[in-house]
Amino acid sequence: MISLIITACVLGFVYSAAPGAVNTEALRRGLKRGFMPAFSVEIGALLGDLLWAVVGLTGVALVFHFLAVQIILGIAGAAFLLRMAWMSFLDARKPIDLNQSGKKEQRDFLTGIVFSIANPFGIAFWGGIGGGFAARITGMPLMDKLVILFVGFAAGAFVWCVGISLLVAWSRKFIGEKLLRGIFTISSLAMAYFALEMLWSLIHSTIYPMFSTRTQLKITE
Repeated sequence: MISLIITACVLGFVYSAAPGAVNTEALRRGLKRGFMPAFSVEIGALLGDLLWAVVGLTGVALVFHFLAVQIILGIAGAAFLLRMAWMSFLDARKPIDLNQSGKKEQRDFLTGIVFSIANPFGIAFWGGIGGGFAARITGMPLMDKLVILFVGFAAGAFVWCVGISLLVAWSRKFIGEKLLRGIFTISSLAMAYFALEMLWSLIHSTIYPMFSTRTQLKITE
């Protein structure tokens, strides 16, 4: 049982630590305003991940097999990432006050949730990892397996949320305004890249096969 929980915790930690839009935005906000903004983004994203987990592990994911739902989610997610990229780009060109950590801004927690929910590929991850995790464990009811995966993943991801937020907040004291502007510029480029990658994945895995299948049907007719 302990080894299973550790495996699920490591999975949650590694999943959350993977480079992506969430960590990029948490870094940007944390460097600008301190621990709580970065932590709020990370926790919001974790809540969104767990929502996808519930959807993926309970079979509700069947709803997301509809192409229209996948396309809408993909476009909405890419648009949201492009908006965040533009905001980061503007931040790099504004006067930066490193003493504004007490400011309450900008829906950090909600931003993290939207980052996760707007990524439709989270459902594919949970649909695959849930079945694989359950298949590897024998002699245990399915519901117990899924609970272990869910709780372990949440614990590992929470450790990452706290750790990265503390690290970002601590590093603020060593970063000057010029370096911060550079980080914000790189952050905007990274966010734009993630948006384009999401659009490309959407086109390649969803839209292109749909048109390809229709073309083949017309040829056979």
